[in-house]
Amino acid sequence: MAIWQVDLESREAEQHRKWLKRRGFISANYFSANGFSLAKMRQLAQDGKLHAIQCRFGNSVRWYYLESQAELARIRGELS
Repeated sequence: MAIWQVDLESREAEQHRKWLKRRGFISANYFSANGFSLAKMRQLAQDGKLHAIQCRFGNSVRWYYLESQAELARIRGELS
């Protein structure tokens, strides 16, 4: 499975977001706003075709996906 789960404290959250961005991971909110199907993205991640990180900040859960893989999946028609 290509999903990593990370539990963070609130003081680590900003530093971790910057680390994710430097490595090419983008928030699921960005993908959703640009017409990507998050349900299909999560399914691709569970199938091992797309790298994803699930970050937990207290009660909040945020998903991040590798931008390059998500764009390729969209081009191939897997996320339409």
